[in-house]
Amino acid sequence: MGLYHYLVSSLPALSLEAPPPFTPAEFRFRCQGVLGKADLAELDRVLAGRAAEGSSAFSRAWAAGDAQIRNTAAKTRGAKLGVEAKPFLHGHSGYAVWLDKEVSDALAKASPLARETGLDLARWKFVDELGRADASGLPAVLAFAVKLMLADRWAAMKEEAGRERLEQLVSQLEENAAQSGAASFK
Repeated sequence: MGLYHYLVSSLPALSLEAPPPFTPAEFRFRCQGVLGKADLAELDRVLAGRAAEGSSAFSRAWAAGDAQIRNTAAKTRGAKLGVEAKPFLHGHSGYAVWLDKEVSDALAKASPLARETGLDLARWKFVDELGRADASGLPAVLAFAVKLMLADRWAAMKEEAGRERLEQLVSQLEENAAQSGAASFK
């Protein structure tokens, strides 16, 4: 693992409220030639959502923290619906008590949007903490990558895109119903 002072110091500030200045793919391109071969491969795994396959402490901790967030959410939602969460849980190493509290607080919010925002803010806070382990090394670069993916996800959430997706799902349901001989939904 190398030190990436220049790269880290040149990274822009990100937030969930504003579109990121570039996409995760563009960030990966910017890292070519700067990151060492092994570190670039680690970045590729994180960007592909395969951090659990990573070799760095950051990747393993991020995968574990994300699994903890998902497990806590599954348990909380399962309890509300009267559904056993055990089949949906994934094993992970480590445990952060504060992270469970963040997830519980997020899921206690009134609207689905506020709940999703709260879950991603918990991810953001967790990855921020992981990135501070080496503020000019690979952990800082990988933490930025995760935050960039989160910001990119929120930037892509547009009302018109949601409507289009809803129309696609309804059309798909209608097609499936028609194929199975059910009456029309119209």
